[in-house]
Amino acid sequence: MTRLTWEVVTFPVLLLVSPGRFVSRNLSELVASGRYLQLSETSMAAALSDDSLKGFSEMELYRIARGWLDHDPAGRRRSVYALMRRVRFPLMTPGELIQISQEDGEGGDSVMRREAACVNLLLEASNYQMMPFMQPALQTERTRIRSDDTHIVALGGVMRQQLVVSRELRLYDENSGLWRALEPMEAPRYQHGVALLGGFLFIVGGQSTYDTKGKTAIDTAYRYDPRFDRWLQIASLNEKRTFFHLSALSGKLYAVGGRNTSGETDTVECYDLKKNEWRGVAPMAEPHYGHAGTVHGGLMYVSGGITRDTFQKQLWCYDPAAAAWSRRADMVELRGLHCMCTVGDRLYVMGGNHFRGSSDYDDVLGCECYWPSSDQWTAVAPMSRGQSDIGVTVFHGRVYVVGGYSWNSRCMVDIVQRYDPERDAWDRVFDVLEPLGGIRACTMTVHLPEGSVDEAQLQQGPLPAAKG
Repeated sequence: MTRLTWEVVTFPVLLLVSPGRFVSRNLSELVASGRYLQLSETSMAAALSDDSLKGFSEMELYRIARGWLDHDPAGRRRSVYALMRRVRFPLMTPGELIQISQEDGEGGDSVMRREAACVNLLLEASNYQMMPFMQPALQTERTRIRSDDTHIVALGGVMRQQLVVSRELRLYDENSGLWRALEPMEAPRYQHGVALLGGFLFIVGGQSTYDTKGKTAIDTAYRYDPRFDRWLQIASLNEKRTFFHLSALSGKLYAVGGRNTSGETDTVECYDLKKNEWRGVAPMAEPHYGHAGTVHGGLMYVSGGITRDTFQKQLWCYDPAAAAWSRRADMVELRGLHCMCTVGDRLYVMGGNHFRGSSDYDDVLGCECYWPSSDQWTAVAPMSRGQSDIGVTVFHGRVYVVGGYSWNSRCMVDIVQRYDPERDAWDRVFDVLEPLGGIRACTMTVHLPEGSVDEAQLQQGPLPAAKG
């Protein structure tokens, strides 16, 4: 009887799910009983590759793989690298890597050092850990988070009535309908820039105290690592900025425009991971703040915003290869403090506000879709309620517009509206926990926390850092 036949006979459920997925779901029981020692190399390798494998550290998975190999050293020698390359050594601690090197070969029974490819796995892990700022550019199958929990994440924002700025990082668990808390930011902020690069979340600039003129703009920047639920401070911007746009493009970050104590700015900074530093690149044609942007086809698009107290409808495109800006077709409506995102080959602008007359503001309910291939805009379904100064993210092909401020209602809002491009229709799906303006959002794969943030915790104080 072959090992695969034995597995199917012993575990009939394998007929319904893949062997690797079955093994990963039941690995604790298989290890406790010793039955994992009878599994085939194919099933073991598939289980060790599974992003959804939970309940084990990488060191524990290494020891499980070693146990399987040591059960039949001669017969399984050819399987060493096939299994070890599935263990995520870069996610171990430096101490664990040293321990593996020291233990390997004790008693003359070397597994890792016997094969150059396995030695290279340990070297790869060590080099990865010695270059923390470069890690987003060094991602491989062995550095990826071992999770398949992808959710909408909201962070920061300000409660205008209390003038309280949030430092919370929270995810919405759509399966339970609960908000769950991740490790809070190092300091409160709103009007900040957010971008994802290599599975890491970057937050840049913004404000830590409430002020409508951008006088309290900050320059600090941090990176969130969802694999370990922790933050790392990276190099600060060269120029403080708030009400600006941040994009991840071609392996770098770009901070565009904004305002600070000097007023509106046209400057653009690029973050180089390798050097952990920001440098200036080609500025915008005019100062902008309150604009929005997105990335498509290796280019960055920036729309609308405010220049010298005048709302704009311009669309600008930045080409990092040429380090140059070019003008594209204008939007139909003037707008600022709106959001922009990419779905497939289409770019969408949504929400925001503009002047009504000469001294007051109106929500912009109309939404527009831009086709880069033809340089044309078309109108799409309008929002049912206005949202400015908002977070936006794309999740399962649909656009989620999070929180913000409604000028027509004159209040911060806690709503989340969802746009479905296939149906060209909006619906309201869930609420954030507090009405927050200057909030930001993204979609990220994380380890799902067990606890939730509930009303009782919120009543203990504004914007608590509740976890677990």
